[in-house]
Amino acid sequence: MPIQRCAVGVMARAPSAAGKTRLAPHLSSARLAALRAALLADTLDVIAAVAHTGSLDAVLFFTPAGAEREIAALTSHSFPCVCQSDGDLGQRMRSALEELLGPRSYDAAMLVGADIPLLNVRHLVEARDTLQSSGGLVLGPADDGGYYLIGLTKVHDGLFEETEWGTDSVLIDTLRAAERLGIEARLIGGTYDIDTIEDLRRLERDLESAVSTVAPHVRHWFLEG
Repeated sequence: MPIQRCAVGVMARAPSAAGKTRLAPHLSSARLAALRAALLADTLDVIAAVAHTGSLDAVLFFTPAGAEREIAALTSHSFPCVCQSDGDLGQRMRSALEELLGPRSYDAAMLVGADIPLLNVRHLVEARDTLQSSGGLVLGPADDGGYYLIGLTKVHDGLFEETEWGTDSVLIDTLRAAERLGIEARLIGGTYDIDTIEDLRRLERDLESAVSTVAPHVRHWFLEG
């Protein structure tokens, strides 16, 4: 059945909440919080841009409870907001996808993280088009062995349950689970997220050669340093 309605959900943590602990030895708490805010703001800009085209709807899945206002202050776009469920990352992603494919009645849904500074509209359109043409499972591989995007037309039991979250085997664990379950998996173009000081230094170098419209909030964060 052709996909008529597709949504992208952003898994967003409030910048004031704990996160990016591997960067903590290298940045003050204020600088680290500002970085988390800049990364999230840039992600929301990209999601808003694709939502404005009408090709994808967007929903914000936030944590912790009560963080809607803090996150909403980072963007001029108004997103429908849903509090993330309890549990590990896999449980929270499964719940978010079930929300999009169930109560919200989308034909296909994808999730992205909020710390992907080089995420762009092309990644999202490629994922949508891949779901449109083949269904199944779509993954955007991240350089650290995980993935920055996952897209599905149906939530499958067993896809999220046997993954070692936070390790460099997340992508391969997911692909193996899909193979066991008989789900066709396709990969789109890759990128990287920001977890370590090496990632941050790489990003600073990459932004020097990227067009000025890429990751403007993170660019400003570097300038403030």
